[in-house]
Amino acid sequence: MPAVIPAHIVLRTRLKDSVTHAVDLGDRLEGLIAIKSRQPGSFHGKVDHSQPPWNAPAAYAITSLHALSRRMERDLREDRGLSPLPRGGSHANTRKALEAVVVHAEVVDDFMVRLCTRELDRWWRSASIALNEIEVPKRLPRSPGKPEPRCPFCNGTTLRVKIMENDIRCISPKCIDADGNKPVARMEYSVIAGDYVVRWQDGIIMGQAA
Repeated sequence: MPAVIPAHIVLRTRLKDSVTHAVDLGDRLEGLIAIKSRQPGSFHGKVDHSQPPWNAPAAYAITSLHALSRRMERDLREDRGLSPLPRGGSHANTRKALEAVVVHAEVVDDFMVRLCTRELDRWWRSASIALNEIEVPKRLPRSPGKPEPRCPFCNGTTLRVKIMENDIRCISPKCIDADGNKPVARMEYSVIAGDYVVRWQDGIIMGQAA
């Protein structure tokens, strides 16, 4: 049986990363829509609040995040048998709602965690189009107290993942697989293992023992 990364660790790590990234993108979006469009002959140093934000895709993305964060928090609270918690429409309240989602995710079932992560992934893609942002690769998630997963091809601690794109690669310039290709993998659910595993392009299954 191949070693696997426990599903509850993977799911909640992905959700936490998605929330962290969403908050960062939200901050950037707020910065964009705060800038007044400078149209020749029409701007005189004052902001006309009757005019729409200069970046419509950014404005749409940030309002979508406001709505999504509150809906996810409400659904998770309802799943736990808790009453709704009203929040104002500010970005600070959006951040608080997203942070609450991470907290509630620790005790709700995996289905709800997957659903929230999928919704944030969809939002992230549209926000990235508005911002022209590229996700920074991160180290693979691991169980508390366990060592960092090593690349099965070069045995280095050089594995990096783009969580939102589900793209895993070894960043060692010398690392190649048996066919001479740079290793590329995805994290997917294995029916056989009954958990999430890292599957490389040549079929190798890798994970981290629980």
